[in-house]
Amino acid sequence: MKYLLHVLSYLCILTTVVSCDKFTDIHKEYIEEGEIIYAVKPDSVVFIAGKERLMMRLWMENGQNIKEVIVSWNSGQDSMVLPMKLNPGRDSIDVPLNDLEEKSYSFNIYTMDNFGHRSLTYTTFGTTYGDTYAGTLQNRRVKKVSLTEQTGVVDWFAKAEGMIFNEVRFINRRGTDTIVRFHADSFWVHMDVAGSAEFQYRSLYIPEAEAIDTFTTAWTLSAEKFPEFFTYDRSTWKVLSVSDETASDGGGKNTLIDGNLGSYWHSQWDPNDVDPPHWAIIDMKSVKNIAYFTIYRRGGNTDAKTAQFFLGNTSDPNGVWTLAGEGVFGSGDMLRVDNTGNASGRYLKINLPDSNRPPFTAIAEVYAFGK
Repeated sequence: MKYLLHVLSYLCILTTVVSCDKFTDIHKEYIEEGEIIYAVKPDSVVFIAGKERLMMRLWMENGQNIKEVIVSWNSGQDSMVLPMKLNPGRDSIDVPLNDLEEKSYSFNIYTMDNFGHRSLTYTTFGTTYGDTYAGTLQNRRVKKVSLTEQTGVVDWFAKAEGMIFNEVRFINRRGTDTIVRFHADSFWVHMDVAGSAEFQYRSLYIPEAEAIDTFTTAWTLSAEKFPEFFTYDRSTWKVLSVSDETASDGGGKNTLIDGNLGSYWHSQWDPNDVDPPHWAIIDMKSVKNIAYFTIYRRGGNTDAKTAQFFLGNTSDPNGVWTLAGEGVFGSGDMLRVDNTGNASGRYLKINLPDSNRPPFTAIAEVYAFGK
């Protein structure tokens, strides 16, 4: 019995040895060559879009032993070898890839270290843009053009996708060719222009966030010019004095600039009628170069007849005034009077020398226009 146990034990040991030999044979070639060592693989790589080019941005962790980075694309038909010298810890490099056809690319990137070891391959993608993309871009649409005492204003419709800036080009009030750039998030731009000025505009795009190149549309001449004239802002103006008034009828002298054609300044009739001329003096707060005036008489009332406009730098009704122009009301309630005398000044004197129904007169509103 003991003999039989010895024989069985011997057979088990022999079987184990033979099995181990076969297992070792499977890995023999790898064991003989030694353990495989890989170089440090790129931590992350992105390709930033540009105009027929890309910017490769590569990050590595502990890549101080990396000797070079190999980048290939177009199924390995194109490649470049980049000598490296990276710092310990986390470091990065930016490398441009120029003269690339406009399309999407697949890139394979791996590293080689100073000991001849190669890293595993890092695969990522990038897209270049060119004439095809540029041909899809359009200028931002103009919504409205207006003119104020200080500036010309252009209002815009909403921006298109990828639009980052807009530019306007114009001749300013000093005769200088000027370009103003503003962010596409803004819906308006202010320009130092005179009346009737023309302007050109264009839009700037990027195809992707953080793109390295900007695409610009062609300059386009606006179909709409700035208005020839603007209405002076009267919000700070003040009616200083009048020759006479009946404030209970119409509201008094301040109604001349309240923006309400339903209110009016009426000459005195209570307790006594006052004969023409009737006058009012308005402080415009600064010297104004006025192109023309509009004056409205009381609606449905034809008492007002002749209107004269004087400009000067004094509020004294008997001071020195320069006649800007005069006119006579026709059948309507509004009269335009041009500044034919090229007068200017801070103070405006409105003189009403006569009446269609003496001695009464009534004026609802006065506006001034510049260019």
